[in-house]
Amino acid sequence: MIINPTDKTLFEYGQLEKNKASLDEKLREILWLPSVTLDGKAIHLSANIEDQFRCRGRPPVWRGGRRLFRTEFLFINRESLPGEEDQYQVYRQVAAALKPQHVIIRTLDLGGDKFASNLQLAKEVNPFLGWRAIRFCLAQPEMFRASSAPSCAPAAEGNIKMMYP
Repeated sequence: MIINPTDKTLFEYGQLEKNKASLDEKLREILWLPSVTLDGKAIHLSANIEDQFRCRGRPPVWRGGRRLFRTEFLFINRESLPGEEDQYQVYRQVAAALKPQHVIIRTLDLGGDKFASNLQLAKEVNPFLGWRAIRFCLAQPEMFRASSAPSCAPAAEGNIKMMYP
């Protein structure tokens, strides 16, 4: 918060707002274009889904849609780890909300900038390159099993894919 901003400060923030509006307009222009590389190879892009409530009744954010469910958000900012039934219900709700489109459930990717507050993990010099994602899960087989099993059950919806980061 800037109290009593100068004219210069107001001008600078006004310019930032104009630049953001210009960028937003440019993004709206390309939002629904096909995702292709410069050499014409089609690629699929998916937006993140952070919880089961953000995918219901909303149109896709672009042609690729909201399809990447990041399971670590079920594990961070909690006093205890989520149970398998809790996870199952979340995955089932997401799969049902997005049907017939598929949802990619990305297995637990703790580390980097995402930590479960109830886990006491050692500090790393560079946590983005260190013990995280699949390396973390393979070293913690009980947690990996407990976080992966619930995502398999909603596959009966027919639209679940798995991603192992």
